Amino acid sequence: MIVKEKYTYVIDGSEYEGVICFDDSISKPLPGILVSHQYSGCSKLEERKCEHLADAGFFAFAVDLYGKGIRGKNAEESLKLMNDLCSNRSLISSRINHCLDLLKNHKRVDKHNTAAIGYCFGGKCVLDLARSGAELNLIVSFHGIYDKPEEDSSKFIKTPILILHGDEDPYATRDDLINLINELKEKKAKWFVHEFGGVAHAFTNPDANDPANGLKYDRTLCICPGR
Repeated sequence: MIVKEKYTYVIDGSEYEGVICFDDSISKPLPGILVSHQYSGCSKLEERKCEHLADAGFFAFAVDLYGKGIRGKNAEESLKLMNDLCSNRSLISSRINHCLDLLKNHKRVDKHNTAAIGYCFGGKCVLDLARSGAELNLIVSFHGIYDKPEEDSSKFIKTPILILHGDEDPYATRDDLINLINELKEKKAKWFVHEFGGVAHAFTNPDANDPANGLKYDRTLCICPGR
């Protein structure tokens, strides 16, 4: 039976509320996947991703990087939340590393078999997780944002990285992708890029339907992991 639960945790005295999903009929430790949210915060979208992953035999943890009850109700609010956090990239790194520690230390998780995936803003966050030196089996960015922190001093990336990129994404241009690839090469990362032709931003989000602003769901790509 798939169990879905709210999961509350504390970082620096503030409460955060994510979601965990797993199959409680499996008694052995499960491979764990951290799911990093898009710009509005941990939402039904991430919960659905976790349910799919739990169905496939994973323990999935949709993290909250904004704070309990702090969610964007519209695009304007979501952009403000994202931009406020992006103004302090070290805060992104510390929060998502805290969440990774929670995942690895959960009693139902095999701490030696973990991955992280992120969507849009969440893709930026899991890339910052990689830049921090975190060690996982894999990090996947779905239509993520690629700019590195100005204060970045990392020399090596230890975790393999898969970039899933739409070539018509206005929020992550071809130049942005090339800059990321060069960064990954410089940091001796093991990396893979799958670029989808004719595909816009947010292509895994069924609610994305704003082609004029570069947002468009693509059902044909739902076979991707974490659909």
